[in-house]
Order: sequence, then structure tokens, then C-alpha cells
Amino acid sequence: MLQGLISDAETRRRLLKAFAMGTFNYWFAFVADFSTAAFFLGWELTHGVHLWQACAAFTLGFILWGFTEYGFHRWIYHQPEGIFGEGHHIHHIDTKQLIGMPWFITTATMLSLWYCVTVRGGVPGFASVVAGWLVGFVWYSLVHHSHHHWAIRSSWSRKLKAYHRVHHQFPDRNYGVTMRLWDLVFGTRYRKPTATVRSEEQLESLTSVGQE
Repeated sequence: MLQGLISDAETRRRLLKAFAMGTFNYWFAFVADFSTAAFFLGWELTHGVHLWQACAAFTLGFILWGFTEYGFHRWIYHQPEGIFGEGHHIHHIDTKQLIGMPWFITTATMLSLWYCVTVRGGVPGFASVVAGWLVGFVWYSLVHHSHHHWAIRSSWSRKLKAYHRVHHQFPDRNYGVTMRLWDLVFGTRYRKPTATVRSEEQLESLTSVGQE
């Protein structure tokens, strides 16, 4: 994988600074991803896929994004080594830093999948699934940006923002950004220690001190 191939720390930092950090890449990624999704939907609707089929496939892709969000955040962005882990570590250090996946990587990957599966493979509905997935990615990016840069007053947004703030305090908990479902499924939702647990931890601490 990419992060395994780039083993030199200095090279990773140069690549991140050149392609992942900065205003242009950060905001143009929104335009590129949404435009790619619109292109995929347009292709489907003009190449024999019925509207209801495209809508159903799009919804499936959007739902699939929810798990992708959790999986990438937990198992890729929080790797101790590698370019993705290092980039995400920068975000945890400076939450105001504009850093994101280089726009051309996402666009090139999605277009390659579309060409291989839809154009060459002739699989109907696949482009609509990818379109829904991409819109989910855009939605995630907007929500995540709002957590760190905008003061939205809605109850839903405040709860998600507080949920995400806990992740920055406890990086192995609360991986979900737009939803909490997968944290519940995989048991990574943060829960405050109960009084019993705190008492046991304090007792263990006192016992270990007494044995030294």
C-alpha cells in the first residue's frame, strides 16, 4: 500500500505538505468529488439505468460510506506509521490545519473503478453506488470541517461535535464522525468510568505504590 511504500519520514512530510495540506487541495476536493458523483449519476441515467435503480444504488453507496468512514478512521488514519497516519496525526496536533486526501487520488481511483467495472465490465448500477459513496465522503468532510471551524447551533451538530471532541481526547474511542452506529457495533464508543471502576483503579494504584 501507499503508506507502506513511503517509509522515509522526511519524504512523507514533503509529500503531505505538497499535496495534502493547504487551501486549494482542501476545498477543491469538495468540488472534484461532488462533480465526479454527478458525472457517474448522469452516465447511469443516460445509459439505460432507470431512475429508481440509480436512486436505490446511490442510497446503498451512501450507506456503505458510513462503514468506510469508521474503517478508514480506525484502521488506516490511526496507524502508528505511514503517510496516512502521519497526516492524521498532524490534524490531531493542529485541528485548524487544512489537510485532506489529495483530490486527484480520490478522483483517479473512482474514475478507474468506473471505467473497469461500468464501462468495460458493463455492470449497471455500480456507478450510482460509487456516486452515493462519494456524496457520503463529501458529507463526512463537511461535517468534520464544521466540528473544528464552524459554530453550528443545532442540537444534532452540537452532540456530534462533542462526540468527536472526545475522540481527540481519547484517540482509541469515538471514531465515527457523522454517525455513532459503528462505534456501538465494534465497542469503541467512549463511556465514562463508573464509580466502581474508578475505585478499583485507585485501589490498584495504592497497592502498586505500597509494593514498591
